[in-house]
Amino acid sequence: MLIVYLPVFWVMQIFANVAFKIGSDSRKHKKWLAGFIAGNIVGASSIYFLMKIFESMPDNSNLAVILATSGAGIGSQLILARMFRSQLSWLQWAGISLVFLGTIVATMSGR
Repeated sequence: MLIVYLPVFWVMQIFANVAFKIGSDSRKHKKWLAGFIAGNIVGASSIYFLMKIFESMPDNSNLAVILATSGAGIGSQLILARMFRSQLSWLQWAGISLVFLGTIVATMSGR
């Protein structure tokens, strides 16, 4: 079930980050509050799937954290850059690549 839990967690985390960004861009209180509420509801709810990821990997909690957080972090950075038309510098791309490679290395060394 890990193959289901990880992508759901990533999508929920990415959605929460997008909601926070949209809410923070607004000068209108209603939009700010909507972004705040949506981001917190979805972000907090995603913790259920993080717990399921831990359950799926009882002997590798450190690997579970790496898979969950790196996927959510990379996904959030790429989606936010695309949605808000931010140009990623070569150093940011290098960072994304290093996180991705580090995740692969950690996964390959796990039991």
